[in-house]
Amino acid sequence: MEKSATMPTKNHKNIKTPNDLRIILSRTINMVLLDQMDSQTANSIASLSNSMLRVLQITDLENRVAKLEERGEGAESDSYSPVVSDLQSKIKQLRN
Repeated sequence: MEKSATMPTKNHKNIKTPNDLRIILSRTINMVLLDQMDSQTANSIASLSNSMLRVLQITDLENRVAKLEERGEGAESDSYSPVVSDLQSKIKQLRN
């Protein structure tokens, strides 16, 4: 039997959340187990998924920092600085 390296297109959508990645990885695992996808393709998908997860995490943290900074503009910005600083340090860690 020839192995197919194409992902099912049913219900295909852009990856926007970690849950979207979970669905793709679940399908990939099932395809490998059913001998419908080779392990090299699955490894590529897993590697790309790890990269995408980091992008999603960084984007989420950046959005949270932006919201906190917006909230702090009209009030005492010092009251939010520890939270903002903590999120900024987490963003730097994820980027490294």
